[in-house]
Amino acid sequence: MKFHFAPMEGITGYPFRNAFQQCFPGIDRFYTPFLSANDTFSFTTRDIRDTDPALNKVPDLVPQIITNNAEMFVWAIERMADLGYKEVNLNLGCPSGTVVAKGKGSGMLRSPDRLDAFLEETFELLDKNHISYDSSDNASASAKKQVSISVKTRLGIHDPSESGQLIAIYNRYPLCDVIVHSRVQKEFYKGEIHYDYFRKFIEDSKHHLVYNGDIVTGSDFEKVKALFPEIDTVMIGRGLLINPSLVRELNGGESCTLDEIKAFHEALIESYIPEMGSDANLLYKVKEYWSWLSKSFAGSERYMKDIRKAKTLPEYKAAVRNLMANCKLERKTL
Repeated sequence: MKFHFAPMEGITGYPFRNAFQQCFPGIDRFYTPFLSANDTFSFTTRDIRDTDPALNKVPDLVPQIITNNAEMFVWAIERMADLGYKEVNLNLGCPSGTVVAKGKGSGMLRSPDRLDAFLEETFELLDKNHISYDSSDNASASAKKQVSISVKTRLGIHDPSESGQLIAIYNRYPLCDVIVHSRVQKEFYKGEIHYDYFRKFIEDSKHHLVYNGDIVTGSDFEKVKALFPEIDTVMIGRGLLINPSLVRELNGGESCTLDEIKAFHEALIESYIPEMGSDANLLYKVKEYWSWLSKSFAGSERYMKDIRKAKTLPEYKAAVRNLMANCKLERKTL
């Protein structure tokens, strides 16, 4: 089984990825939080740094792009190919209301016809620009660049039955992976996963599938393996934020110790320092992560109040030490 780390907007930028890889190796592939391809045909400084190969110390990284314009998408693909990336992922899964309102992320699933037209134009433009998306031996020798295209999708907007039309659309295009979060946009991350509709993807899709959604414990993982023995790759996001040793445990290793959490926390701070520019920005990032990591500490909420209120790095570190000293590290992997 291969394990991919899902992109988490605002958290899993390159400083986090590097610290995670340093302390908890074993992830087969990381994805960047989405980069916006917009009508300026330029990336933000943050996006440029997040995809800079010199700054990324992970074994495999795939840039994720969010856009609803094929020309801008192809421009972004070409820029990523220039940096040496061999795969680019299209975000069709983000359920955020502000993203969906712009017709991006899972908002693109609202109109399957437009999505179909977008993908058709994308591959036409790739051909026109002599960018090969065929990673096999049949790739065009005349291609000046080569990059595979994958998508991360939901089942639809309102009802999981919308996925049938999406599968038919994806089948028309040479995608290397289809990563499926088996919920619809309106469900965000709540409610039961629609396992039966992921089974429909397995039955009807022509593509290599990656399972995504609600793998937080070993029991969750075993359930997915039992339901879908055909699947060889899973993507995990929130489960790894809560328990950074989750993949190690799923591979038969030990749960992380408190000392490992402390070392990871220090590595994370050191990784953020050159990127954030100020203690205020650094504190914003690490506090955001603690909203997830704190779920692994019993009785952490009362101590989280001091972490959230901390205004300086020394105050923050003292609050973290207090939490770790008074809250038991719990594991609910099995």
